[in-house]
Amino acid sequence: MKKSKVVSLQEAMQEVKDGDCIVMGGVVEDRRPVAAACELVRQGKRGLIILAECSLSEDILVGGGCAVAYRGTYSSIGAFGISPCIQRMSEEGRIIIDDIGHTEVCLEALAAMAGAPFIATKLCLGTDVLNPAYDNVAKIRELARNKEVLPAKKYVLMEDPFFGEGVVQLHPALKADVFIAHVQQAGEEGTARIDGSLVFDHFAVHAAKKVIVTAEQVVPEEYLRRDPNRNQIPATSVDMVVEVPWGAHPGQLYNYYDMDIPFLTEYAKKARTQQGFEEWADEWIFSVKDHYGYLNKLGAARLEKLRAIPPFGYRPRMRGGIK
Repeated sequence: MKKSKVVSLQEAMQEVKDGDCIVMGGVVEDRRPVAAACELVRQGKRGLIILAECSLSEDILVGGGCAVAYRGTYSSIGAFGISPCIQRMSEEGRIIIDDIGHTEVCLEALAAMAGAPFIATKLCLGTDVLNPAYDNVAKIRELARNKEVLPAKKYVLMEDPFFGEGVVQLHPALKADVFIAHVQQAGEEGTARIDGSLVFDHFAVHAAKKVIVTAEQVVPEEYLRRDPNRNQIPATSVDMVVEVPWGAHPGQLYNYYDMDIPFLTEYAKKARTQQGFEEWADEWIFSVKDHYGYLNKLGAARLEKLRAIPPFGYRPRMRGGIK
């Protein structure tokens, strides 16, 4: 029998070291590892470099003083507006940002999965992504604990050597110290199953030196192997598995629960100021011992109102979010 990789959330997040480059799975407020982000803040991590996007879970890291730089493409919590903490930090010059193209992030991850050091694209030609004035990759690289994780150059331009179709951009593959994904189900050995959008998690899992999967449910590997076509992350790529029910709250998790609109609205409003964020963090991160304390504080009645209703995968509501 193979060894179980199941650990506690506290143990898993201790594997994230100060100065690490990290990628968090999911997108915007969907399937985000929010419980993991809150535990990183609770543990006082510092000097982290966020890759790919800066939405709900990453914005919590920024507000909590965990992150010093961000290299990615998307800084918003969807309908709840621009990610408030990174907006403040950016305007105040307190975080270094290196913008890359939206699809390029996916291509970076695809290159990592393929074992390629870079990938060619034309998507950002003519945009400020290639403007040397906004190239901050060297500055961010100096802050990284493992500098070799970040590319020595942001991009290289060259002529297409195969079809003669002009200039192409060579974009470096995504690499990271740690990748953290939240999924619907995971086996005790690390096999993970994602319902709904995969985003690029099934690519990015191959980009990191260490992979941590948090899951709503930890189930027997034998159960997942009955239908292997539904499993997207192989056990061989995963280092740790954590059972974290409601681990994406206040975001949504397809087939399990919908987003908590009042909670997200409150976060977006409070986090506009550092004082407001600290008040929010005191209430929802530091006043509780762990994620289960967070759930107890939310209360079963509130959580039950968010449960997804079959066959929708979410909770139907009237226009404007009021049922």
